[in-house]
Amino acid sequence: MQQTIEYGPAYAMATIDLLAGEEVTVEAGSMVGMSDGLQIKTHIGGNRSGFFGAILNFLGALVKKFLGGETLFVNTYSPPEGQPGRLLIAPALSGDIVHYPLDGSKGLMVQASSYLASSGDITVKTKFGGLKSLFSGEGAFWLIITGTGELWVNCYGAIHEIDVNGKYIVDTGHIVAFDDSIDYKIKGSGNLKSTLLSGEGLTCHFEGHGKLFIQSRNLGGMLHWITPKLRG
Repeated sequence: MQQTIEYGPAYAMATIDLLAGEEVTVEAGSMVGMSDGLQIKTHIGGNRSGFFGAILNFLGALVKKFLGGETLFVNTYSPPEGQPGRLLIAPALSGDIVHYPLDGSKGLMVQASSYLASSGDITVKTKFGGLKSLFSGEGAFWLIITGTGELWVNCYGAIHEIDVNGKYIVDTGHIVAFDDSIDYKIKGSGNLKSTLLSGEGLTCHFEGHGKLFIQSRNLGGMLHWITPKLRG
């Protein structure tokens, strides 16, 4: 499998070249274009198998859709038997894409709305971020992505990569993903007055060692800015 990312950071698009027998799972609605004959299978997101596993996948997908910002379904693309294929994917919002190979040694915590695609032996689990995460306006769930394979995450705006070595603080609306080796706590941006009136809201306090990916723009901030203009 070969991949390239072009047109970033504002309007990134990933090109994925699949060899015979390879496949990639993509967030629904993210396909831009594909080679003729590429096969598509649509299914509910989740890794559980069997009848009861399918029910749990469906219930989990419903929760993630309404509280985490994910779509209910994902699409798996594979080339015709014995042939290669090409797939173009891009997120709904203008922004960047990061390709993150997973080698099984560590996992990645991803904001639910930032998952774009994955391939290989990868497991995606859901973790409730707590009530503070729910009220932050950025979604109540994280995705814990582990295993061996390829992962693509997207953001709103440009991606900025930080090597955390100790402590670091980020506005919750700017978090994209971080290594699961980093601990985090969601707190106010100061005292109660600062949290309510400063415009900064809740912040995420990271501690440990690992990679942290943040986005240069805040979707919640953009919606807060544009909504009054639509009403007027």
